[in-house]
Amino acid sequence: MLNRLAIILSGFLLFFLCATLSFANNDDCADRVVAVVNDDVITLTELEKAGRQYFENIRMKAPEGEVERALEKARGEVLSNLIDNMIVKQKAAELSITVEETEINNATDQILARNNATLEEFKKELASANISEQEYRDNLRNQILQSRLIDQQVRSRIVIIEDDIKAYYEKEYTLGKGENGYYILQMGFNWRNPGTLGVTGSDSKEEVLKKAEEVRAMVLAGESFRELAKTFSTLPSSADGGDIGLIKKDEMAAYMRDIILLMHPGEISEIIETDNTFQFFKLLSVRDGDLVIKAPYESVKDEIRDLVYRQEMEEQYQTWLEDLRGKAYIKILL
Repeated sequence: MLNRLAIILSGFLLFFLCATLSFANNDDCADRVVAVVNDDVITLTELEKAGRQYFENIRMKAPEGEVERALEKARGEVLSNLIDNMIVKQKAAELSITVEETEINNATDQILARNNATLEEFKKELASANISEQEYRDNLRNQILQSRLIDQQVRSRIVIIEDDIKAYYEKEYTLGKGENGYYILQMGFNWRNPGTLGVTGSDSKEEVLKKAEEVRAMVLAGESFRELAKTFSTLPSSADGGDIGLIKKDEMAAYMRDIILLMHPGEISEIIETDNTFQFFKLLSVRDGDLVIKAPYESVKDEIRDLVYRQEMEEQYQTWLEDLRGKAYIKILL
């Protein structure tokens, strides 16, 4: 308790000195405490570093009169995430869960191999994003640590049964509630956008086509289309796992209509070239009046299991995290 009180008092004192004396260029002021989480602190410098790209986008794009309000909201969001990360790290330390340097090296090697990238290319990507190698390693360490902790505390409790999969199939793979149309998943790879490591790995047309072929092969081998779309697709639909919902025939672009109308539910299309993008699709279901043709259950069963598992995982994780927050001492000084 004395340690925590000392941390809080030092944070308030530093804030008071900075505000009163207006030491605009004082590094100590820049490092004032903005949050206390149990016996640890988060500083203003850490907050600004974590959200710098987010904050810079706001300064560039927000209307002039809304910049400060938008920044205030953004800082609150970033600080909340930092608090969550710190609580998770503290729980991992409590359970003696650690990550060795060799594990970070191995994870980095796997990322490079999967993206056909060299270490030099990787370092250039980091530099272009204004991220130091140490920052990258710290972030990767936190991801591995969090994953390991979640495996122990959350994932081990989740069980998906056949009835859950069938219920999702009956509900979601008959999308449309009476509307005619085609329920489609989309994957796309843009070769004129330099992209980022982990998305295309190259901005040349030949390399992007190779990546599209590799990812399509992974889908055909049974990996989740939605997860692969989130990881590799450069289209806006990637955020939703490539899900572009129910589309009517006359709403489709010509290139899409030409290929979708020849497909049966459950099939994966060939790769097609459109403007500066390579794309391919998965057709989930077709509704025409009272007739609904869905992808065969067995062809989508594994993908649905993954999807239902991730949804349950997210719910369980949030509940677990809220419980940790409820038990933690948190003081925000922002």
